[in-house]
Amino acid sequence: MKFKRQLKSSIKSLLFTGGLIATTFSFSSCDNVTEEQLAQLEELRREESSLKDKISDVNSEASKLKMELRDVNKDLDKCNKDRKFVEDKLKSWPNVWPDWNPNPTPEAE
Repeated sequence: MKFKRQLKSSIKSLLFTGGLIATTFSFSSCDNVTEEQLAQLEELRREESSLKDKISDVNSEASKLKMELRDVNKDLDKCNKDRKFVEDKLKSWPNVWPDWNPNPTPEAE
């Protein structure tokens, strides 16, 4: 959940940055770009790059967690299967293995 919130926050920031860039270009003509606007644009580009890196890191971490969850679920499935086996044998106690005879008869020679 933390990663989803962080990802949503990063995406919102990225969209805001893109909107700010678009607004900057729409209110000024390309001929009259000031040094301040260029500096602001460069700062926004650095922020965008940083946000993209954060999104990439979050996606990578989410993939790792999904793989880990899949492994844990495999272990859980095996555990549940083993538990069911034991419960079934316990229900049929003491005749757990009906083909086993504790007092075998001597075989005829």
